[in-house]
Amino acid sequence: MKYDADTQRRIIVEVFVAGCAFVADWLLFVFPLYQGRMELMESNSVYAKYQSTHSKKKGVPFLYWLFPPLYFRYVKKQNINGLNRLFKNKDDFRNFYGFYNKSIAWYFVSYAGFLNAVESTYGVLEDLELGFLTIPLFLVIVTSLFILGHHYVNYMASNQHRIRFIKSVASDYHRIKKQTPPNQPKNLD
Repeated sequence: MKYDADTQRRIIVEVFVAGCAFVADWLLFVFPLYQGRMELMESNSVYAKYQSTHSKKKGVPFLYWLFPPLYFRYVKKQNINGLNRLFKNKDDFRNFYGFYNKSIAWYFVSYAGFLNAVESTYGVLEDLELGFLTIPLFLVIVTSLFILGHHYVNYMASNQHRIRFIKSVASDYHRIKKQTPPNQPKNLD
């Protein structure tokens, strides 16, 4: 199809705006998901810290190791006892519950971002007028970006990323330290 210059400019602008919405909506899926993951990890660390400071570590009786269902029941009972102790201390429980609620809220924001991303992905493909390829390409793109988003969040929340970040900061610090001139003698006036 041949379009006049004004129509071509309008189509280019529409595709650009749809592309921007596509990127924004996928970011609104990934980063709230990451924030929710961080909040959930924080609530788990609050609980783990509480567990380590408020409970004596007991060894698991040998019988429980021989029969796994008993072992799982024993661990579950210990965790329930820990939660009961946590519920009795209002400040600790408030911290744990606050982080937990924030993580749930961020997951819902991420879900809304995902639904927007699905709609904008379809919109971009419709604007490109791909015909019969629209639906298969739509499914491939949505599935791929969904999986990539989850892998990115898992990587960002992993110890591997934390270690790589610390090494990068340490490397930058040493590089900057080497570039600065040695300390000048102090004036003793």
